[in-house]
Amino acid sequence: MLQALRPARTGISYWARNVVYADRSVIVLNKPAGLICQGSEASSENKLRDVDKFNDLLRDVKDTFALENLPYPVHRLDKATTGTLLLARNSPAARQFSQQFQSRVVGKTYLALVRGGEKSFPTRSGEIRDALEFSDGRVSIGESCAAKFAATDWELIASSPVAPLSLLRLTLHTGLKHQLRIHLAHSLRTPILGDNLYARSSISEKIAKITRLPEKRIFLHAAQLTLSRYRKTGPQKHFRLTIGAPIPKDFLTICRDAGIPLDHIYVDGGLSVDGQHVGDVPDLEGRWLRKPPVLRS
Repeated sequence: MLQALRPARTGISYWARNVVYADRSVIVLNKPAGLICQGSEASSENKLRDVDKFNDLLRDVKDTFALENLPYPVHRLDKATTGTLLLARNSPAARQFSQQFQSRVVGKTYLALVRGGEKSFPTRSGEIRDALEFSDGRVSIGESCAAKFAATDWELIASSPVAPLSLLRLTLHTGLKHQLRIHLAHSLRTPILGDNLYARSSISEKIAKITRLPEKRIFLHAAQLTLSRYRKTGPQKHFRLTIGAPIPKDFLTICRDAGIPLDHIYVDGGLSVDGQHVGDVPDLEGRWLRKPPVLRS
């Protein structure tokens, strides 16, 4: 059965190449930057092209994995964010995993390159619980009755020795629009690299001197999703499956240029069951479908 969950055709399309994992219930992609997670129809003419791209992705995945219907998106990532994007193979699976997201059973781990050196942080880790308000498409820290509770945990992984750049690991507990971007820029005062919407100052010349920054690119990566899954037999049916998407090459390049070390878990991506690394997940007929990325000098 594991073989059956490999792509059904050898000529894999552009969008289906982003698939990193598949089992009998889900398909997980490493979402590229610039893709909006909205299908079916556009809310305006300006979004029509982005919607077409996502519809193309769904059709490509359907054809590649020989699904009866289009796969079901069960959550979203912001257009600028890269990383783990979960699709359900059928309607019952979509309901199951949508409920996990709504009840906050799903663990969501992000990596962010932020503007600020080691001295920018009062401690090595912390919690942000600032509520958010929404007005005319903008998000801000708010204290009114209309503000929504938002919870982010952060941990400093490493800082550059040559430029004011740091790598943070973030745990997203709520998942409001632009939550991580606003929490880092305004609560922690270390905006995400490339986030010109919420940053209050221009990028340091020291950063520009050591590396090339792509235009319209925000360096926020949805590194891992952790789901509750169940075995059909055995005394311990419940387990936690973590699916990790490899960091994009431009993210890797900036870390290399800045002297920021990266754990191979985030560079390569991969699978773990209850915290233990695995190659495949036989209990779910699940397979890892991606080779580690190659970073050229």
